[in-house]
Amino acid sequence: MSSEDINKKLNRIESKLESLGGIEEDIEKIAKREDKELNKIEKEETNIEKTLLRIGNFTLKRSKILELARGVAGAFLGVGLGQALGVSLNLAKKIPWPNAIGLLVFIFVLAGLLIYKNDKTLIQGSQKHPLRYISDKIGVLYGISLVVELIGLILFNNFPGWNGLLVKALVVGSFPAMSSAAAFTIL
Repeated sequence: MSSEDINKKLNRIESKLESLGGIEEDIEKIAKREDKELNKIEKEETNIEKTLLRIGNFTLKRSKILELARGVAGAFLGVGLGQALGVSLNLAKKIPWPNAIGLLVFIFVLAGLLIYKNDKTLIQGSQKHPLRYISDKIGVLYGISLVVELIGLILFNNFPGWNGLLVKALVVGSFPAMSSAAAFTIL
């Protein structure tokens, strides 16, 4: 092989390397654009899960406030329906305690199944045990339902006084409130 042939081959190799350098630059530009888009998406996710309040280990996020608002709206819907039917206090007067407890267990199971169905991916990604996650959420929803039912009894002028009948009325009346609250948190 002559030196001229070697130079030609070297020139061809250099031109191919230069064209590969252009491809490498294009790939770097694409990678930079993808990084910018990824950063934009991460900023949007951060904005969605924006922390509103942090005290120690307790963090209150915007998504939790929205979930709380949906739960309250659902509970009010359920209480309105329950009160419109005149069920809460009338049933509390007639229904025996075992039936009231049965309603309570039934609504907890129903709400737990709805929560599990809706939050399955969150439950799997959570550090909490699945039953703990579900029971925490049921506790919050039931607390909301009880408060809203108590307010409903007062506003609809059905407040029986601070006695056992009130407890039974809250248990019976919390059934529609809790089911609506659980349904609204699924939306």
